[in-house]
Amino acid sequence: MTDESIRRDVGELIQWLRDQPNLPNTLDGVELDWWLENYLVMNKNDVERVKENMPVYFQLKTILPEVMTNRDPKTEKEMINAYNTTLLGLVPTIMDGGRKLAVYMHRPDTAASDYSPVGIAMHLTCLADYYLAQGIDHTRLVLVVDLGTVRLGHLARYPLGLLRRFFLYAWKAYPERVAQIHIINPPAILSVVMTMFKPLLKAKIRKRMIVHRHFETLLEHVPLKYMPKDYGGESPSLIELHETWRQKVIDHQPYFKKCSTKHRVVDK
Repeated sequence: MTDESIRRDVGELIQWLRDQPNLPNTLDGVELDWWLENYLVMNKNDVERVKENMPVYFQLKTILPEVMTNRDPKTEKEMINAYNTTLLGLVPTIMDGGRKLAVYMHRPDTAASDYSPVGIAMHLTCLADYYLAQGIDHTRLVLVVDLGTVRLGHLARYPLGLLRRFFLYAWKAYPERVAQIHIINPPAILSVVMTMFKPLLKAKIRKRMIVHRHFETLLEHVPLKYMPKDYGGESPSLIELHETWRQKVIDHQPYFKKCSTKHRVVDK
């Protein structure tokens, strides 16, 4: 991407939006050209891919109303439960090749019955909207999933219909590029976890999943210094990262409310 190509592509997309009768031609709370530049980054700088995915971004509010309607971590029970039963931290330091590291786990001292996958989905879409508004600082995501504390009770909490819709449509609306998914501390029920989630993932993503029986093999892909200090790394602890992002979602509530009410199709 160059300054010249960005101006050309953003200009084309602005005109394209104006020609779509059911899509808004402006976005409340953010400069349209800035948002489109970030959406281009998320879509691999492919204008035609943007034109294919952006309508889904606007339609998502009606496709996934249980996720997109009230994403407020101070009042929405599903989000409160998600924050209190899981830890999800994005490491601020960018790794080599423009990769960003995220680490996820279930809190060991919480009841599986309190876990909320819907709240996690709300949080993930907030993160995506945050990056589209603030600026995307990475090209690919590396996800480390610590399954050492997962139990069958957690898996029973997933509403499968919503899960399928989320993977099908939310990933199209927010086409985050996932470089690798690393599973550490695999539990005895790993096969059950894989049976549930693998069919929902694209084939290319499934090929990027790596199960590590030993922590040392993870370090062949993710240098230790980038890991949270809970794992011996130099980044803030997972709870610190988790709370930092919870606060960001709280601080940007006015914008997220505009995304839910204004960034949507004009005519259902």
